[in-house]
Amino acid sequence: MPKIYISGGPGSGKTTYAKKLSQELNIPCFDLDEVKWINRPNAFNLRRSKEERLALLNQILSENKDWILEGVYFQDWIIPVIEQADKVIILKPPRRLRQYRIIKRSIRRMFHIEPKKHRENPITLFRLLRWSHEYEKKYLPILLEKAKKENKPVEMIESI
Repeated sequence: MPKIYISGGPGSGKTTYAKKLSQELNIPCFDLDEVKWINRPNAFNLRRSKEERLALLNQILSENKDWILEGVYFQDWIIPVIEQADKVIILKPPRRLRQYRIIKRSIRRMFHIEPKKHRENPITLFRLLRWSHEYEKKYLPILLEKAKKENKPVEMIESI
């Protein structure tokens, strides 16, 4: 069974794709947002400490023979994920589609139409759209370099 890291810009469909693949392969799926962020009522935008984050990540990696981890992360704390992954999948739908998905999701969360992990407001929406806009040029190359350094196969999926 595989160990798969799924990444991509905001709104690329990482969570949806990871859940679908998890069901198809019958292996557990983990959202790296849950590793990085403290998600509980009255605790918005609070990062876990580096020690907490690494402990939680190491627990996931050590307790699961097979896994799918998904997230937009490229920083050094995800190197153990890349090291252990059999494959890195990067979702790269067109930027306009990602931006549409971000706006739709944010509006649904702002107006309580769907459950939310994070509190949404116009400022967070603007920041997420800006970050999404910078993803290909600024952040994706960092992730690709880390995967190359670890000799991991990368599959780029442009339509999802």
